[in-house]
Amino acid sequence: SGLDRRPELVADSVRMLRSAGARVESVVTSSLDELELALASAERRVVLLGGDGSLHAAAKAPGPKPELALIPGGSANNVARSIGVPLELDGAARLAVEGRAGPIDAIEARAGDRRYLAVEGVSVGVHALARSGYRGTNSSDVAAAIRAGVGALARFRPMTMAIGLDGSCELMRLAQLFVVNMPLFGPGLRVAPSADPADGLLDVVALEGSSRRSLLPLAASLRRGTHLDRDGARAFRAEKVWISTRGASPVIGDTTNLGSGTVELTVVPQALELVGRAA
Repeated sequence: SGLDRRPELVADSVRMLRSAGARVESVVTSSLDELELALASAERRVVLLGGDGSLHAAAKAPGPKPELALIPGGSANNVARSIGVPLELDGAARLAVEGRAGPIDAIEARAGDRRYLAVEGVSVGVHALARSGYRGTNSSDVAAAIRAGVGALARFRPMTMAIGLDGSCELMRLAQLFVVNMPLFGPGLRVAPSADPADGLLDVVALEGSSRRSLLPLAASLRRGTHLDRDGARAFRAEKVWISTRGASPVIGDTTNLGSGTVELTVVPQALELVGRAA
C-alpha cells in the first residue's frame, strides 16, 4: 500500500492507538515471511495497517491467527468499508482498541492441486480478464488499471460457464460472475450489497452482457450497487460453488490469478476473528 512512502502513517497510527489506551509494539514487515512470523508470535490483538492485501496475506498465513483489527491504508479498503471500520485514522485506531472481534468467513478455492484462501471473493469474466492484465506497481495505479480495462474490453466475448451451486448445475452465458463474501469487491464495486461476511454462505452474482457496449453501463451500475435491478442479473447463495469456463476466463481469487481451469469454492465459516462495527 505504499507505506514505505508514508512512514508518518506508521508513527501516527501508533500514537493514535496509544491515545486510545493500548500498549503498542510497532512491527513493519517487508515480506510475507516477516508477517507470518509476527502473527505466529503475537500474544494479543494484531492491528494491520495497510490495504485489503494486508488482510489477504494475514488470512493465508499458516496456523491459528490472533484477533485482527484494521487501520485502512490502501486505495479500495473494501474489507474495512464492508465491516464498518472508519477510514479516518483516529476512528479506526479507536475501534481497533475498543471494538469487539467477531467471526468472518473466508472462501477456499481449489484449482487443480492449488489451494487458495480468499477473503473478499472470486471473479470470472470481463473483470477477471482486466485483473489478469493489470501490471501496476500497486492497486492505486490508475493508468495501469485503464490499460488493463481497455485490453479486457478488446478481448471480451460473452462466456458460457458451467456453474454448480450446492449440487445443482446450470449452463449460463455471462459477461461476469462474482462469488463473494463481502459487499464490496475489486475496485470498490458494490457486488453484493446485502452480503453478510459471517453468515456461512457465499453470495453468487451472475451478470449477462451481450456486447462491449453493454459493459460500460454495467460497470457504472456495479459501482452504485444497482446492477441487480438490471435485466440479465441473477443472485444466489450457496455453501459450495463449482465453475468451469473451459479456459475462456482466468479465475481471480481476491487479486491472485488462479489460472483458467475448473475451480471449486467452499465457504470456510469463522476463518478469522476481525474487529468491525458489523462484528
